[in-house]
Amino acid sequence: MIFVLMKRLWTYCLLLFVCVSCDFINGTVVKEETIVAQEKQSIDLDTVDEFPSFATCDQLEKEAQKICFFETLTNQIHERLSQNNLVVVKTIHDTIQVELQIDSLGFIKASEIKKQEFTTSQLPTLDSLIRESINSLPKASPANKRGIPVATKFVLPIILNVEE
Repeated sequence: MIFVLMKRLWTYCLLLFVCVSCDFINGTVVKEETIVAQEKQSIDLDTVDEFPSFATCDQLEKEAQKICFFETLTNQIHERLSQNNLVVVKTIHDTIQVELQIDSLGFIKASEIKKQEFTTSQLPTLDSLIRESINSLPKASPANKRGIPVATKFVLPIILNVEE
């Protein structure tokens, strides 16, 4: 009889140990979903680690590289617009908002050009001139986030002052 009681006691102890140990294992193991959710929260999607760049700007420091990139863009557009004789009936003072997209391969395109209706009526070919100048840009190195090339989007303001 004592043998049977000891056997049952050991069985209950073993069963209790197995049940309790499973709780300890489940409690200490962090689920993959939890790690992924925490990682997603820590990533700032509004900024990139490395800004897009042209080959001529690659050797510069981070902030100088960003300035060089925008100077190259604005100089290219200014040069292209200066080559054309823009003739207007009335003076134009407008800030044109050019929305640029750089894909993860480094190709640049103007997705949208916002300007006043008056500017559009005075200079109907302005959009095509701006798009041509952007299309003639060299291929850029794309922006990087955690070492991975990513697409970026930004707005380049162009101040247009054309006298009659």
